[in-house]
Amino acid sequence: MIFYLLGILGYYKLAKKAVPWTICLAFFAVVTIPPGTTLYLLLHKHWIFQLLAFAGGLFCWTFAEYFIHRFLMHEKEKKQYHKSQHFIHHTNPGKIFTGWFRRILLTAVAVALTWCSIFFTPYLALPAGFATGFALYTYVHMWLHRRGANKWMGGLQTFHIRHHCGQTESCFGVMTTWWDHLFNTANAGEKNIGGKAIELYFGNSTKNKSNAA
Repeated sequence: MIFYLLGILGYYKLAKKAVPWTICLAFFAVVTIPPGTTLYLLLHKHWIFQLLAFAGGLFCWTFAEYFIHRFLMHEKEKKQYHKSQHFIHHTNPGKIFTGWFRRILLTAVAVALTWCSIFFTPYLALPAGFATGFALYTYVHMWLHRRGANKWMGGLQTFHIRHHCGQTESCFGVMTTWWDHLFNTANAGEKNIGGKAIELYFGNSTKNKSNAA
């Protein structure tokens, strides 16, 4: 099955087309469910299982982030799309709707789940990893909209700037870029980013720190 899906991905790569959501979901299921089930059957009573399950939760979050961003937040045919928070964020990149209260709350949930997975039950390790990924996302997204971030996450920031500035149908990953490359939505080198686009991307970020994410 995995080789069949890899062949399909190869076709879309050669055709220079973005992979549809059905193939994305199928590929994710194939690369996660069989290995996850095998690890559970072999190691579910071992501490290594907790580490792998936590890492698996982080991995699952990266896919969820990509899938939600690409197929749900950019679903232009849905009603009220032009009134959605994500559309407003694209028109004013400095305005992000995850405030500090929500960010701290998500962090607390992630820490609590991780603590419970260590001291009570290893079966919470996967949701703990997923929640940790979600919490980290809120910080990474905030940093990507700060000028100073180019010193330590410049490549990822450039990728996100391209998504905002002229390539809104590509470069969907925020924490990672591998799903974009795998599903043929990277297109990161096709267009230079002009100075005005950069100013638009950063221009209002200092004004909207109270709203920033």
